[in-house]
Amino acid sequence: MKQKLLLALSLLFSSLTYAQDIPASSVPAVVMNSFTKAFPNAVKVEWEMKGDLYNAEFDVNRRDHEVWLNAAGGIVKHKQEVKSRELPAAVSASLKKNYKGFWIDDVDKYEVGKQFYYKIELKNLTQEKNIVVDTRGVIVNKIL
Repeated sequence: MKQKLLLALSLLFSSLTYAQDIPASSVPAVVMNSFTKAFPNAVKVEWEMKGDLYNAEFDVNRRDHEVWLNAAGGIVKHKQEVKSRELPAAVSASLKKNYKGFWIDDVDKYEVGKQFYYKIELKNLTQEKNIVVDTRGVIVNKIL
């Protein structure tokens, strides 16, 4: 019993140290400059450290965004909330073909390097699926 309690407590504390909120004043100037140059209209910005990356959650035009930047200010990954009607035609066609009977509940667009992916939450009356597709509608086994 004691071992289970200790394990649970250690997992809790290790998860708390993984992502740590930080004030904007603690973000290095090179990171902040890169962020404001890339997202000049960002509002409601909240900063965290996730491992060795700076993570900012923010809104642009009432849409959720999240970006990960390295210590040199380089953007590693960018996530943006999008509407299902904004999906590329190839992605919509792939969903209609491969997931009949499902509807789109949520869509996030990711830019990783120079490649774009869509993480799509699909639902029907009894199931929920999360898939990742590239811009051509090809389902990829990628964790974003």
